[in-house]
Amino acid sequence: MMPKELFYSRTFWDRYHWGLQDDFSYEMLEDNPIHFQLTDDHALLLDPGDDFAYISLSFQDEAEEEIEIAWDDEAQFHPNVLRWSEYKTIVGRIAEEHELESWIPALLLRRFVSLQSMDELQDISAWELEMRRASGLYTESELREWFEESMAKAEEEWESIDRTWVCREPFGWIVEGDDAYSLRQSDNTAFPFQQWNLMLAELGCER
Repeated sequence: MMPKELFYSRTFWDRYHWGLQDDFSYEMLEDNPIHFQLTDDHALLLDPGDDFAYISLSFQDEAEEEIEIAWDDEAQFHPNVLRWSEYKTIVGRIAEEHELESWIPALLLRRFVSLQSMDELQDISAWELEMRRASGLYTESELREWFEESMAKAEEEWESIDRTWVCREPFGWIVEGDDAYSLRQSDNTAFPFQQWNLMLAELGCER
């Protein structure tokens, strides 16, 4: 069962984005991943745990066991798994399938997006700003402050980061570079490339 009531709590998001470091436990999320059905055969499972110390994203194909495709923590993180275009498409599908406002899956999945260019950075930051505004949980002053700080941090990181998206057969799009921090790499035989690409095709994502 999806804990929709949590998504309308500002405190939930402050904790989820690691902006609020306090002691808490969401028992309803312990060993109970948030299930996002995307196609008849494919789903994403978001497992933040009860304390958001380790936030995992798994892919589930109807014919096989679920497999972790990304995770985010504050130590050995490997969150980069979604391209910008995939992210927008998946958010739209989740919102439609689960009757959610788009800002909810947008903010839940944003941490798993890896960008290709500064143009994409500007586009996704502007889009995330609109998603945060749509939530009604932030004042305009807070939104402006968040946007300025996040853009400055991202632009600084972009100057030195070694990470890029490459389309390489037979894998499709993969992440390469010394700063890849991704399981979606050609040398990771555990990543479900065939099923993943099939799902993207069904969703209408361009290859």
